[in-house]
Amino acid sequence: LIVILLTLFFSFSSEVNAQGRQNAPAIRSLDAYINGGNDPDRMRLKDLVYEVQSSVYFYDNVVKSYGTVPVNVYTDFNGFIRLPQANFQKQTIELITIRIEEPAQINDILHLNTLTDFTKLRYVYIVTAFPYTLSQITQAISTAGSNYIVVFKSEPGS
Repeated sequence: LIVILLTLFFSFSSEVNAQGRQNAPAIRSLDAYINGGNDPDRMRLKDLVYEVQSSVYFYDNVVKSYGTVPVNVYTDFNGFIRLPQANFQKQTIELITIRIEEPAQINDILHLNTLTDFTKLRYVYIVTAFPYTLSQITQAISTAGSNYIVVFKSEPGS
């Protein structure tokens, strides 16, 4: 009886862990994701990244809005951590772009599950101004509990 109970317990906990991993979205290269097909999510992300949109810029705890209904937020690593407390219209935001200028700015983990006030948020885009790998990005971001499409691009020298 004890063996059966232990077997059931471990199989149940393995199933829960596997489901948790499946629910955490993968982090992908921006170019690979956008060029991977023509479905609506890819096309919308391409428009949000490459076309001019109404936007909010949140740097050094200062909010600057351009346009009437912002759909993008631009910030840096420290700004991202303060986004939940920032005072601007969050309900229309579809994309958050996080720009990281140097590796020293990555001083914590970005927890995407803190973005619950962003009710239309679908995409998170991380841009680094230095060489950074998918493995390194994955260590700096916690996607647990989020359903966002997370993409990144390393743009050294930009």
